Amino acid sequence: MPQPTQKHTDYSGTTLPRKLGILSASIEPRTVALLAAPEDFTQTLGELPAHVHLSTRLSAKTSLALCFVRSLADLEATVDLLGTQLAEGASAWIIHPKAVHKPGFNQNHVRDTALARGLVDYKVCSVNDDWSGLKFAWRTKKP
Repeated sequence: MPQPTQKHTDYSGTTLPRKLGILSASIEPRTVALLAAPEDFTQTLGELPAHVHLSTRLSAKTSLALCFVRSLADLEATVDLLGTQLAEGASAWIIHPKAVHKPGFNQNHVRDTALARGLVDYKVCSVNDDWSGLKFAWRTKKP
């Protein structure tokens, strides 16, 4: 009896801005917050369309946040910030060092910390050789 096959989507040709959701089919203006991003990260993203505005802080206009954390203390502070500043309908990537860098925490810590605050993860992404991320949004209305 033949086994059912799983559909596998190859994202290897997808650009990082598209994987992260910075680019979409919409050309509506959008603000993307880059929090604690490595110095060269904007170059990694490449040239973005004029309707995408990058910021270094969260605001009511932020539709997507890319939050880089390097330690458990950073993780706690970032989730606290998202808890008070991330608008309903917005989403946030919590981007953390890959395990090979031995940061002292892992994806499970990220997930558990954010879930405890009412955020739910729904996407994972390898950002590059050094960073991985989990994408979160509010489960329902903010607590």
